[in-house]
Amino acid sequence: MQTVQPASWRLGTYWSGRESHSLTALKEAGFDCIELNLDNYQSLSETLKQENYDRYNQAVLAAKEVGLEIWSVHLPFGDLWDISLTNEVARAAVVEANVQVMDWAQGWGANCVVIHPSFEPIGDEERTGRLEAARDSIRILSAKAAERGLRLAVEDLPRSCLGKNAEEILALIADASEAVVCCDTNHLLSETPEYFIRTVGSRIQTLHVSDYDGIDEKHWIPGRGIVNWAEVLQALVDIGYEGPFMFEAEYQDPKDVVASFHAIVAAYEARVKSF
Repeated sequence: MQTVQPASWRLGTYWSGRESHSLTALKEAGFDCIELNLDNYQSLSETLKQENYDRYNQAVLAAKEVGLEIWSVHLPFGDLWDISLTNEVARAAVVEANVQVMDWAQGWGANCVVIHPSFEPIGDEERTGRLEAARDSIRILSAKAAERGLRLAVEDLPRSCLGKNAEEILALIADASEAVVCCDTNHLLSETPEYFIRTVGSRIQTLHVSDYDGIDEKHWIPGRGIVNWAEVLQALVDIGYEGPFMFEAEYQDPKDVVASFHAIVAAYEARVKSF
């Protein structure tokens, strides 16, 4: 008997403080939690400045004040934060910088930290070595996250990035028993999200939800692109997914995102009743 009910999933959305909508507007629209996005494409030292921590911390306090949980923190990404670097000294510095951000996330009461397994471009000739480097970084970082009561969630990525399909994601977390997966529904360019979800299975513990055209990432609100949301929801039900329905979509009005969630749940429920 089906035990997971999509209508009961908590609603979440990314938030960085650069959006036009306020935290209060998110709560009033029906969101329960957020994923805090930090600054990206900066150097390690720039990102880790005290003034940046203070700014992020104020955002966390403001979110909690209005009743929004800090479900996840997205670890910084960019070429200088690439955990697949094959230069061991540079990679060790990136790993250590991520651990420092994990310390912040622990203090904020986050459930998990989301990480990109690489930056790009990555050529075919270097892919094997980069996969091995990222796999080692994930092994180390997932253990460090567990020590802090966090889960390291490895995100699938598009184009030439590492983790571009279920096979690569499973290879990346093979040595990291504590690592989980963040399924980004608009990053999969060679297989459907529902295939990815069923193949990776219960290691998926958090989501980045948005729609796309199947050609490249778009971060559209569900319903605009090609994703078969009834199939995606069924796949999530099949693996017993119980985390939040976390949106990473571009939008102006939070109510539009919540409305899209209700629409895809209604379509899913109608599909279930038809069988």
